[in-house]
Amino acid sequence: MCTATRATHTTSSSCATRWISSARFSSSGWQPRSCRARFRARSIGTDAIAIGTATDPYQPAERKYGLTRSMLEVFAQLSGLDLSITTKSSLIVRDLELLRKINRRSKLSANFSLITLDRKLQRILEPRAPRPGLRLRALFELARAGIRCNLLMMPMIPGLTDDPAAIENVIRAARRANASGVWWRSLFLKPAAARRFIPFVKERFPHLAERIDMFYGRAEYVPQAYDDRMRRIFDRIRARHGFPVDYERHTVQPPAAPQPPRQSSLFS
Repeated sequence: MCTATRATHTTSSSCATRWISSARFSSSGWQPRSCRARFRARSIGTDAIAIGTATDPYQPAERKYGLTRSMLEVFAQLSGLDLSITTKSSLIVRDLELLRKINRRSKLSANFSLITLDRKLQRILEPRAPRPGLRLRALFELARAGIRCNLLMMPMIPGLTDDPAAIENVIRAARRANASGVWWRSLFLKPAAARRFIPFVKERFPHLAERIDMFYGRAEYVPQAYDDRMRRIFDRIRARHGFPVDYERHTVQPPAAPQPPRQSSLFS
């Protein structure tokens, strides 16, 4: 198993809902040559490789250390992989040529996390994360290069990001940026995350205190009735904008090659 190990950097693309408050890595922990040899020596089989499921692979320190890029350089020399990258960062565009090479030889998808277009709310929930317009522009650039891109509206936060009109604004922007799919999930809070997030909500959004206590005071997940309601909302809006509403991401064919946007304000 090839990993980028412990640490000299603390994540800066912070998010109020993340259960990992900091992630650290060492620029000497990742050895591309040895990992390349390991990959060539044994088959990965049908296992998928997911980059960015715990912490963003394009944190600001990536500009200096280039660990994610060094991993992509290894993957670009292989074939038959099932690889996905999840990020909030527009820095991924730096590696577009490497991603093109990977996409020609393997199955590749890029997932962009975006839960709101409201800049004020986004700055509170995701301080120091790239603004929504930069993420949509990055998604558009990758999609234009023929790379399958999805938009992840995760997590949906009760009372903050779940207004149907706000959801439709994000999904409409995803369609204009030529995303292949839009996927969502309601916020769930494990005990460690709840100890941080619930006080944060009560401090910054006191009008939601009662609702947050009702949902998460004794449970990690939202009530089933809430999830059912959100599913109906998402299915209706996704269908309206031409997105699939099934729950199997990999069965959906990517859209035709996108054309440049007509209005630059689309990604502002």
